Amino acid sequence: MKTHHIVIGAAMAAAAVGCAATAADDVQYGAALTARFAFLWFIAAWSASSLAQLWPGGWRTRLLRRRRAVGLSFAASHFVHLGFVIATLSAGGERSLITFVFGGAAYGLIAAMALTSTDGARKAMGPQRWKLLHSIGGWYVAFIFANSYVGRLLSEDKMLVGAFGTSLLALAVGLRIAAFAKGRMRLQAA
Repeated sequence: MKTHHIVIGAAMAAAAVGCAATAADDVQYGAALTARFAFLWFIAAWSASSLAQLWPGGWRTRLLRRRRAVGLSFAASHFVHLGFVIATLSAGGERSLITFVFGGAAYGLIAAMALTSTDGARKAMGPQRWKLLHSIGGWYVAFIFANSYVGRLLSEDKMLVGAFGTSLLALAVGLRIAAFAKGRMRLQAA
């Protein structure tokens, strides 16, 4: 399957999830569900290299090979989420200034990573600058999701969502740390 088919499918699925939630409840619920949908794409893309480094072969290597499509699917889904956030604001919903500033920075980084997800962009930027952008962007987006999910742990009606999201993020961070440590040990042994 071609990358653009996966990305378009992810965006359409996110829109369908959001629209179904909006029809059943309200646009804010659609915004919440589209964020959760995009989060799963993010976790898959952000964990792909760590999983393949720790346990090479099988589905982990296939995921790594398709990481560009998975990452672009995250970006497309999360921009669908942005549409629902804008609709929520248009319907009278509110967000804090800090949410606009930090969330806006996350969207800027997501857009920059998506726009540089081609071989040509990587070559033009140089591998070090490309890796720096995608590393900073990935960690920043993880921080934004962590802020969102950890905050839900204190809310009785959102605690399960918070626990699930926080657990997935903790697992992804643990995988990245373990992969980094494995890489360092391999370098020291050489």
